[in-house]
Order: sequence, then C-alpha cells, then structure tokens
Amino acid sequence: MTLPEIASWPWRLWRRQTAAVTRLELRKCRRARRLVAPLLLALLPILIIGAVSIVRIVIGKPTNSVKLDQGYAVFFQTFFLRFLVFFGCAAIFTGVFRGDMLEKTLHYYLLAPVRREVIAAGKFLAALLATATLFSISAVGSFLLMRLPLGRAGLEKFLLQGPGWGYLAGYVGVTALACLGYGAVFLLFGALFRNPVLPVLALFGLESINFLLPGWLKMVSVVYYLQAMNPVPLPPSPFALMADSISPLLAVAGLAAFAVIVLVVTALRIRRMEIIYAAD
Repeated sequence: MTLPEIASWPWRLWRRQTAAVTRLELRKCRRARRLVAPLLLALLPILIIGAVSIVRIVIGKPTNSVKLDQGYAVFFQTFFLRFLVFFGCAAIFTGVFRGDMLEKTLHYYLLAPVRREVIAAGKFLAALLATATLFSISAVGSFLLMRLPLGRAGLEKFLLQGPGWGYLAGYVGVTALACLGYGAVFLLFGALFRNPVLPVLALFGLESINFLLPGWLKMVSVVYYLQAMNPVPLPPSPFALMADSISPLLAVAGLAAFAVIVLVVTALRIRRMEIIYAAD
C-alpha cells in the first residue's frame, strides 16, 4: 500500500460520518442508564474530600500545602485512578456495543452504508468525551476542595504563586489519558465477550499488583504509564521489582500507542462481528 493510495481514501467523508456517530452517541449518553454508575463514582471524591476538609476546618487541625499535595497524590493515584476512573470507564465503554445489542438496535448501525471502523471510532470518541469530561470535573473539584482548609488567601497563593495551576492541569491531563487507555481496553472487552465482568475484574487485579510485575510486563498495563505522568509522584513500593523509569513524555507516547493498538484490534473484531439477538 502506497502513500498515494492512502491519500485517495475518502478521509473527509469518514470524518463527517465519525462526527455524526459521535453526536448521536452523546445524545444517547444523556438518557442512558449506564451513565448513572459513572456519575455516582465521579461524585464520590468530591463528597469524601469535601467532608474531610470541613472536618479539618471545624476541629482546627493545622495543615500545610506540602502535606495536602502529598495527601491528594496518594488519593488520586491509589483510589481515584485505579478504582473510580477504572470502573467508571468499564461501565461506559463495555456497554458501547453491548448496550445496543441489549436494546436490539445495533443492526441499524451495521446495516448503514458506513464502515464499521467509522462506527467504532464515533462510539469510542463519544464515550471518551463523556468519561473524560465527567472525571476531569471530579478531579478539579476534589483537588480544590482538598485545599479548603488553607482558606481563600492560601488557595490563591497556591494557585497564583505556587505550583497549583501546573498540578491541576497535570491531574486533568492524567485523568483524560486514563479514560483513553482504559476506554480502549474496555471497548475491546465489550466487543470480545458476551459478559465482560470477569475480564474487567481480572484486569483490575493485574493493575492493582502492577508494582510487583517485571518491567516488560508492566508496559502492557495502563497504570504503568499513568503513574509516570502524575504531577506529584509517589515513592516506589518497597516490594516493587526493579524497572527502568519512564519520562512523562515517553509515558504519553507509550499510552497513546498502546490505545491505538488496542483500538485497531477492536476495529478488526467489529469488522467480523455478526449480530444474533437472543429470543425473548
């Protein structure tokens, strides 16, 4: 296949079709029941950190910005990313195709004069926009509430004179990339398995023990790239196996390449998909 042949493909048509599918899926997301669980998961950090900050203010517990930075880094990397974003993405992305199958509407897509890869791309982009927006808002809200005990003056100093805006942008970026990586994997699970619950739980177990895996095996996990991009890194676990560190720039490139490979595999699966609805 030559570059002129690739250039002759109808890219403009595919972009318009992908955008149309994305808009349709976003409208469906607003009334889909599968969005309830991610909404509750995204609300949880705001409620937890908000309550903890209010208690700190009420009891007058002294605190400082450095301890708050470290505390939020632990919360973000061990609970927010590995649990909330993980299962929030699982709830949405595994249902991208399965939801239409359960509603017996997927054949309308597959019978349309649109390439199946375009349908998959549009559905993935819609789910990515929904999850990235939802959990980015959650990250911003919980990040700011963590600094509530500092007061208005302390918060302004942290944001305007300290590293606040840089940290906040970093956490939002990592959140969006987490949705990209986990979303690609869960889209594949939804296309491969009739019931993806067990594969999701198996992946959760592997991501949880990532620090125990050898270096080459870590590279096929999402959390390996995410932890290299966090604005406030955590010290390595004493039980972790030695592995080469990775720079944030390489982590972004590695995660993007990982997501693209998984999405290509998903597209190949969707191209061969046959729909047989179960009898009522």
